[in-house]
Amino acid sequence: MVKASPAGRSTAPIFSPGAVLRGALVSFLTYLVLALVVATLIYFWGDLELQLASLTYGAGLVAALSGGFVAGRHAGHTGWLHGLVGGALFVVLSYYIAVFLWPVPAAAGIFGRRLLLGAALGLAGGAVGANL
Repeated sequence: MVKASPAGRSTAPIFSPGAVLRGALVSFLTYLVLALVVATLIYFWGDLELQLASLTYGAGLVAALSGGFVAGRHAGHTGWLHGLVGGALFVVLSYYIAVFLWPVPAAAGIFGRRLLLGAALGLAGGAVGANL
């Protein structure tokens, strides 16, 4: 919650790391839930396995959007900034976890595009979250 000083100016800090961390945590939890949904769908409909890369990519984008929303909502102000950083943090951390667990040299080529898109979706989610 943003407090106003007697002069009408906000006394809240411009950036809240706690809001960004909440957003990143929500992103990971959202991604985990969506990954379980995708795994369940593939279990029952084996034909969907051919779209596994697209489904997991879409789940990551939805996770970045939801994390940005939560980061912006908890920040209460400058939600776009908190959402942008939260979305970027989710992409960076998930990239490093993936490279640590499954080292694939080709993954470095797509990192920039995913970071840009994740940050943009986080920014959009944060802007919406701060204004609801």
